[in-house]
Amino acid sequence: MAAWRSSRLAATSPSYIRLSSRRIPKGYIPMVLVGDTTETEERILVHVSMLKEPSMVALLDMAEERFGYNQKGVLSIPCDMNHFEKGLIELGFSVETINRLRT
Repeated sequence: MAAWRSSRLAATSPSYIRLSSRRIPKGYIPMVLVGDTTETEERILVHVSMLKEPSMVALLDMAEERFGYNQKGVLSIPCDMNHFEKGLIELGFSVETINRLRT
């Protein structure tokens, strides 16, 4: 899990962070990645700059189709962590950056 209070991570402004605390840093939106089953939920924080990416827009559209606009609580996204990370790699994020966020 990423320690998002770390100055090292704050300086690099990661695109997403696995949620490890109840405090949400400025500029991040909490989301729950929901795979095929509810047992595979993963809580993350997504930086607002990611919302302009076409792949994130597509995920938000899928969330609206599956869960509707009236979701209560944290925004649920119909995607598992593996697919989400593959999408980040396709956007040009390095595997090292993604792996560093897991520590």
